[in-house]
This record gives sequence, structure tokens and C-alpha cells, in this order.
Amino acid sequence: MTLSTQIFVRLYLVIISSVVLVGWSVDFIWQTYYSGQDENSHHSENYHHEEILTLASKLFELEPAENYPEKLTTINQSSSLPMALVPQQEIQANALESVLAENKIITLENDDGTLTAYKQIPGSNWLLAVQLIEKQQPVWPKYLLLLVFYSLIAGIVYIWTLPLTRDLKKLECAASDFAASKREKWDVEVQVPRSSPVKHLADAYNKLLARIKQLLHDQQEMSHAISHELRTPLARIKFSLEMAINHQQSEPIKEQLSSVTEDVNEIQRLVDELLSYASLEKSSGVINIEKGDIESLVATLVEKLRRNSPDKSLELVIDKPPASVFCDGYLIERGLQNLIINGLNHCHTLVRVSFRQTNNINQLIVEDDGRGIPRDERRRVFDSFVRLTQNNRSKRTGFGLGLTIVKRIAQLHNGQVSVNASELGGAQFIIQWPNVSSINTD
Repeated sequence: MTLSTQIFVRLYLVIISSVVLVGWSVDFIWQTYYSGQDENSHHSENYHHEEILTLASKLFELEPAENYPEKLTTINQSSSLPMALVPQQEIQANALESVLAENKIITLENDDGTLTAYKQIPGSNWLLAVQLIEKQQPVWPKYLLLLVFYSLIAGIVYIWTLPLTRDLKKLECAASDFAASKREKWDVEVQVPRSSPVKHLADAYNKLLARIKQLLHDQQEMSHAISHELRTPLARIKFSLEMAINHQQSEPIKEQLSSVTEDVNEIQRLVDELLSYASLEKSSGVINIEKGDIESLVATLVEKLRRNSPDKSLELVIDKPPASVFCDGYLIERGLQNLIINGLNHCHTLVRVSFRQTNNINQLIVEDDGRGIPRDERRRVFDSFVRLTQNNRSKRTGFGLGLTIVKRIAQLHNGQVSVNASELGGAQFIIQWPNVSSINTD
């Protein structure tokens, strides 16, 4: 689920839940406190009308019909509810006439929407009529409850956004500190709760920060290593040239020039390693994944390196040829070559290369019978410009970039490289990557 979808779903659920909950609460308050009062008010008014009509009908019953108008005037002068005399003929419905004949009060709605109560004067054809006046309820409670309703919704949404704005503020401060290059704060990771909507954004920032820190560290190590590695051969070149100048005989001069050539070649190898390392670090993650013959690739490389090291034994073990292997052949060959050369430099007599494919995972394994690598050094050995001391490996060779390049090649294949103890007694390096036709490096 994307970040925008996640935030939308959460906010939508919060709004819907709060509308239902707050709406039910407000409706409950209205029904309990206002509707009940309104019903009681109507009941009291209706009961008051019934009393007046009943009492008035009894008074009219004692009077002859010709005195009804005068009696009506007298009663209206002392009553708060004016009454009127209506001929019974105006009530046309037979059902209503039967109700009136039973001395009951009926209520009818007029054309203008008002209500009028009628009661028959016993023993006559006249009806007493009282217009019911509805008591106007104040409208401010309704508006107050509406205000409370929308205020509660706004309050709930605001409370929900507080953690979101807090976490976004952390990201903003971290980015601002990074842009300002504050030495004590720029490299601090952003920590947000696991349930935060911006957890993925914070994790992406932390990964970016870790990558930048690693690049800065590698840059510092590279600067130190280059200055150190170049200083030594340049010093030897300078010494050899001074010796050649001081010798008149040609044979010593040839020896010194040969030494200069070796030092120049060493500098060239360093430059080549640096260029390879820089090109892999600069890579955007787009590699050329193709279906290839891994058995032929490994066998050809092993045979070439075997000729270059006639005093060492280099074995190749592929029990079951894989059906198909997807990889960038050039990069895998380069990484395997670095591992084999590393094994040849540190083994006693034997280096074994093998390949296996398990659960659609490709594994290239290079192991030797050397002294191995201590457990506490195994993670550090893949860092840039790291070379183990004399006590850990047989000798210090190379520039400390070979295994770093192998690690980067594995990462470009969405894989990894690891080192363990070998059954041969030395180190066992394993490059593994998924056997898929396309690599997603996002």
C-alpha cells in the first residue's frame, strides 16, 4: 500500500467513525433532553384545551341556544384561549359526527396547517372550537448541537493529525539539519513509531542517510589509502632513478629501470581497481541480466587463473549443471575472479570453486585451505580499503578493494556475499543471488 493510499484510508476511517459516533451521541442528547420536553409541552397544552372545552360545554349546556353568543363573549373575556361557535353542519364526516355525539373532543387540521379542537355542546347542534397554538421551540439548541457536532469532528481529525505532523516535523528538522551540515545532528536517524503513516518515508530517509554516511566514510578511506599506496611506489621510483643516475654501468641501470617498471605497474593496478570501484559505486542499478552458461563461464575463468598460478591447486566442482542461470555475466565473472585471486593469495596449496542452485537461488562458492578469517573480522573484510594484518592472513596483498567490489556486484543482483569457515581449513566465500530474468533495485 502506497503512502498516499495509507493516509487516505486512515483519515477516511477516522472521519467515518467519528461522524457515526458523534452523530449518535448528539442524536441521543436531542432525543433525551429536547424531544421529551417538546412532547411534555404538547401534552400539557392539549390537556389544558380539553379542560377548557369540557368546562365551557357544561356552561353552555345550562343556557338556551339564543344565549350562546352572549355566553361566549363572557367566557372569552376571562379566558386566555378564545373560543368560537361552529354549526355542526360544518363537520361533514359521519365518523366525526359519531365521535362528537359521544361527547369526545376531536382535532382537525385547517387549510393553513393550524389545528383546531372541537367539542359538541350537549343537547344542541353547535360546536365549541378552540384553535391550538403550537408553542414555538427555540432554535438555538439545534444550532448549538450542530456546532458541537462539527467541532467534535474537527477536534477528532485534529487529534489524529497531531502524530502525523509531529513525525513530519521530525523529518523536516532532520532534513534541515542535513542541509545546514550541522556536525552534531546531520547524521542522526529519524525514529518514528511503527504505526506512523510516514514510517516508510522515515525508513527511506534513514536508508539514504546510511548510504551517504557510507559514501563519506569510503571517500575518507579512499583518500587515505590512495595517499599511502601511491607514496610507497613513488618513493621507490625516486630511489631507483637516483641509483640509475649514479651508476655508469648499464646492467645496474637496467635493474633499477626494471624496478621502476614494477612500481609503475603497481600504480596502474591501483588506478584500475579505483576505476572499477568507482564505476560500480556510480552505477544506477541497471545491469545487463541475461540467460547464460554459468558452467562454461566458471570453467573458462578457472582454467585461465590455473595457468597463472601453477604452484597452487585450483579445483572446479559442479555436480549437476544448472538448467538456466540469469545474471550479468561480465560482473559475475569479475566478482568470481576477485574471490579466486583472493583465495590463491591466501591459501596454502588448494582453492576450490563450486556452483549450486537451490530453491531458485544461485550460489558461487570459493574456499581455500589457508588460515581463514576470524569471526570478528568477517563483516569488516568487505569494507573499502580493508586489508587484514599478518596474523590473520598469510600476507597483505592488493589494495583492499577486491572484496568490496564483490559485495557491490552481489548487491546489484539483489543478492549478498558472505564469508564462513571452510571445511578445507581456510575461508569460504559465497556469492548468492536470485535466479530471475529481471532485477528490481528500487
